[in-house]
Amino acid sequence: MSKNNSEYIQLPPFRRDTDPEVIIALWEYMKMPEESQKVVLSAMEEINNTDPGEDVPSPEDYRKLPSESVMEFEEVMKNMIRNLIIESCNLACWVYYHKYIQGWTLAQMVNKKKDAEKFIIVMDILFDEYMDMPDENNNHVKPS
Repeated sequence: MSKNNSEYIQLPPFRRDTDPEVIIALWEYMKMPEESQKVVLSAMEEINNTDPGEDVPSPEDYRKLPSESVMEFEEVMKNMIRNLIIESCNLACWVYYHKYIQGWTLAQMVNKKKDAEKFIIVMDILFDEYMDMPDENNNHVKPS
């Protein structure tokens, strides 16, 4: 197969532990027309370069794309985002349960789930901050 043959596409080799959803998203991206790829990539770069806390710019060029050229890619991305949110919520609940109900230390939680160490540390810090915040009646929130 010639490298210049635009009739074929091929993804590069991936590590075996690459999330299958990532590979599917890349595949759907590669199946898009080249002009759609450029618009999608530009919109993603613009979103990625937005500072945290700022409003994400509306990708006007992206909205002009024919829906059939990006529909499958959008569906894969929606699934990935949904799964990330679900996984984050589940892990946040796990941290809450083990920190406040079971009384585990940060070290115990990290030792139990080493692959989520950074997330656990962040959630532990956030829970400490939020539990020390007064509510509208100036009462401090306590875990139940």
